[in-house]
Amino acid sequence: MREIIYFFILITAFSCSSGVLYSELTHADGVSFYNEKKYSGLAVEKDKFDNIRVEKLYSEGINLSTKLFDSKGNIESEWIYGNSRIFVTRFFNSGIVESKEVFDRSLVRNGASISFYRNGKKKSEWNFKNGLRDGIQKNYFADGKLSDEREMSNGNENGFTRIYNREGELLKEIFFRNGIATKI
Repeated sequence: MREIIYFFILITAFSCSSGVLYSELTHADGVSFYNEKKYSGLAVEKDKFDNIRVEKLYSEGINLSTKLFDSKGNIESEWIYGNSRIFVTRFFNSGIVESKEVFDRSLVRNGASISFYRNGKKKSEWNFKNGLRDGIQKNYFADGKLSDEREMSNGNENGFTRIYNREGELLKEIFFRNGIATKI
C-alpha cells in the first residue's frame, strides 16, 4: 500500500512536467540518468507521428511506472513497479479496465488476477502462486453474478468446484483431488 501512495504522490508532482525523451536517458545497473544525474520525472517515447506511445515515471533514477498508449492516445496498460511486485492494469479501447494482475519481479504471476467484461462487471477472479492457479478461483456471468467457483492447488483442481445458474442456484458440485473428480 505504501508503494501505491508514494506512486500517486510522485504522479501529482510530475504531472505538470512534459518530461524528456526516453532516448535521452542513459542507463547503468538499473538506474537511469539524464545529464549525468539520476533522473526524476517523466520520460516519453514517441512514434514517427510524434504521438506519445510510452510514458515512464522515474524517481532518483528508478522507474516507478510505465504507461503504454495506442496510436490514438488511448491507454493500453499501466505497470507500477514495487520493491517485490509489479501491478499491471490493462484497458479496453474505451478506457474501461480489462484486467488487473500482480506479478513478481521475474514477471511470474503471484497474487490476484481479476478480469472484467466491457460493461465493467467482474469476469473472473483468479489467484496465482508461482505462476500457477492456487486458492479460490471465481468466474462470473456478464451481469456480475457468480457462474462457478473452484478450489485450486498448484494449478490443479483440489477441493470443491461449484457451478451455478444465472439465478444463483447451485447446479452441480464436484469434489476434486489432485485434478481428478472423486465425488459428484
